[in-house]
Amino acid sequence: MIVLGIDPGPTHCGVVIYDTEARRVKQSYKDKTVLAALLQIEHRASARMIDLVAIERVQSYGIAGASLLRTAEVGGMLHYCAMREEVKVVWLYRREVLRGLDVTGKGNRDSLVRQRLIEIHGGDRASAVGTKKAPGPLYGVSSHAWQALAVAVVAGMEAGA
Repeated sequence: MIVLGIDPGPTHCGVVIYDTEARRVKQSYKDKTVLAALLQIEHRASARMIDLVAIERVQSYGIAGASLLRTAEVGGMLHYCAMREEVKVVWLYRREVLRGLDVTGKGNRDSLVRQRLIEIHGGDRASAVGTKKAPGPLYGVSSHAWQALAVAVVAGMEAGA
């Protein structure tokens, strides 16, 4: 199964295309504009190059600011685009992603997610990420793409892939 995982933001998104069977990142974008992310869904879905779109859903823990509201709007646009192209969409809250990866404990959640993804895909950074000469299954993932990858991996696990 090919999953397009998205970590939406108010103006830019982390986007990863993940092959659940090969357990490998096919493409990774740490800072794609919202328009480029929408076009990515449209192009890949119309060409039947993706099976599932997984989007991280925002959640407010109190008063929501403009950035959070804009991120929610972006998530809705991404969802609509995928539905229009007749691709299955899965929404995951961050806490569901953390639970799916079995990330617990205190500390920086982003770094714990990164560490867990590296463990799942090879055990250590050298095996999982690799180098330009010898790329690993997570080669090229950086910044917001790590969270997009986490969303894709958990969505793929939940879909039974």
